Amino acid sequence: MAKMNVWSAAVTATLLSVTARAEMPTVQAQPEKGYVSGIALDSAGQPLGGVQIFVDGIGDNNVQITTKADGTYRTRVSFGAYRTTATMPREFDGQTFKVELKPDTTDSFDAEDGAIRNFTWVLTGKRPYPDLGTYGAFVYVNVGTDNFYVEDQDNITYTLTPVGKLIDGSEGQVIVRKGGAPRTDDYGKILDIPAGRYTITGVYAPPGKKPQTLRFKDNWARYGAFTEALEFGISAKGNFCDNCASVDVESPVEPVTE
Repeated sequence: MAKMNVWSAAVTATLLSVTARAEMPTVQAQPEKGYVSGIALDSAGQPLGGVQIFVDGIGDNNVQITTKADGTYRTRVSFGAYRTTATMPREFDGQTFKVELKPDTTDSFDAEDGAIRNFTWVLTGKRPYPDLGTYGAFVYVNVGTDNFYVEDQDNITYTLTPVGKLIDGSEGQVIVRKGGAPRTDDYGKILDIPAGRYTITGVYAPPGKKPQTLRFKDNWARYGAFTEALEFGISAKGNFCDNCASVDVESPVEPVTE
């Protein structure tokens, strides 16, 4: 009986795998002259319907199309060169985020040749040239609100612990980051993290000095006291930034030797 159960489970798994493959949409393998086509997928490789594909041409020669439920799209393009981008709205934490998808290539193409342009939803990572920035969210960390301003923020270690699922419904991972060194892009920021809710904690520990546990409060909240473990969420639209958050860090005291 045990052998039959094992065999039955194996057959069922195989059938499910074949069925899943059969349900995946068929996409073109070669470009079609006068058309651009492709598919949008999430990070798990599943189709994304409702993604807005923008085909940007010369002057006003632009096309916008939305992917079907199976994630695919196909649209005619006329003369000239084009470049494609993709965005979609996503409801999360009581807000509507504008999500930008990662293209398989940022190369332009000529309408006469046609093209295939596919997109994937990624939560983090550097945008490919010529685009700037990253796909992840970021957090302003405003260190030094009273008696001692911390210049050596690279001696701070921040820990971000996810609260609930991330914007794509996946389980988040604990993120441990050093504060940014002076004159670097991440000075005063925690860059490129998945959009979600987090609890932030931190320790300031210059070499040879006694470590100090930091206290935080939400910079954009109207009220709130400093706390050693602050829960906050990434905002779709914050003050002067999108897909971001801002926390104040209470100044530690002057470091003392251990």
